[in-house]
Amino acid sequence: MLLVGARGLLGSAMQATAPSTIQLVSTGHGDLPIEDPHAVQQIVARERPDWIINCAAYTQVDRAEAEPEIAQGVNAGGPANLARAAGEAGRRTRLLQLSTDYVFDGHSRRPYREDDAVAPLNAYGRSKLAGEQAVRDILPDAHLIVRGQWLFGAGGPNFVATILRLARERRELRVVNDQHGHPTFSSDLAAALWQLIAREARGTVHCANEGVATWYDLARAAVAAAGLPTAVLPCATAEMPRPAQRPAFSALDCTRYAALVGAPLRAWAEPLREYVQNTLTSLG
Repeated sequence: MLLVGARGLLGSAMQATAPSTIQLVSTGHGDLPIEDPHAVQQIVARERPDWIINCAAYTQVDRAEAEPEIAQGVNAGGPANLARAAGEAGRRTRLLQLSTDYVFDGHSRRPYREDDAVAPLNAYGRSKLAGEQAVRDILPDAHLIVRGQWLFGAGGPNFVATILRLARERRELRVVNDQHGHPTFSSDLAAALWQLIAREARGTVHCANEGVATWYDLARAAVAAAGLPTAVLPCATAEMPRPAQRPAFSALDCTRYAALVGAPLRAWAEPLREYVQNTLTSLG
C-alpha cells in the first residue's frame, strides 16, 4: 500500500495504527508532491500498490481564501493525479481519498448523510469537493472517499493543541459556540480507515467520533482535562470574523460506517482526555 501525506496529523496516525500484515510505503510532500503528475505516475508505476491512501491536503482554511489556486492544486489536482496513476497502474489499484465536512453549507437541521447535497462556503471546501469529484469521475468503481471532521491528535497542528497552548499562557479564552460538528481523534479515524480497507469498502463514507459539540464545548473539555484554571467563555462566530466562512452545523451522519464495520466510533470525550494527558506528559 502507498500512503501519501504521511507526515501530517492523519498520515502519522495511519502509520502508527497500521496492521502488522500491511506492507506500507509512506511518502511526505518532499518525497511526492501530488500536484506533479509525472512524480505521481512514477511512484505509483514503481510501487504498483493495491491501495493508495491520500492523506495529503492543503488545510489552511482561511489562507485558502487568498490563494485558492494553491488549495486547488493540492486538494483537487493532487487527487486527480493519483486517480489517473491508479487507473494506469496495470492492476486493480484503489484510491482512498480523505475529504471534509466543509463540502456542506451547514444549513441542515440534522447530521449530513453521504448523499446530501453539497454546497461549500469557502475556497478550501470547494477545493476538497473538486478533489472528490475528480476521484469519482476517474475511478468510478475503485474509489473510497471518507469525509472526516474536526481532527485532533499527535503529529501535527490542531485546535486542541492550540487551545492547550493558549490556556497555559492566558487566564481567559473566548471560543465560538455556534458552530457544530463531531470532534474526531486522528488515531480513531486512522483505525477506522484500516477497517474500511479490510472490508473493501467503496463509495463515500462519513466517519467521526460520536457526539456533536461546538468549538467552545471542545475547548472547555480540553482545558478541564488538563486541569488548567483558564476560563473558557462562549462567543458567536460574528464576534470573531475570519476570512473564510464556516458552516454553522456540519455534523456528519456516520450510520453507514457503523453498518459497514459493525459499530460506531467511541464518543469524542474519551479520546480527548487520553490525548490531553499524553500531551501534558510530553510537555513535562
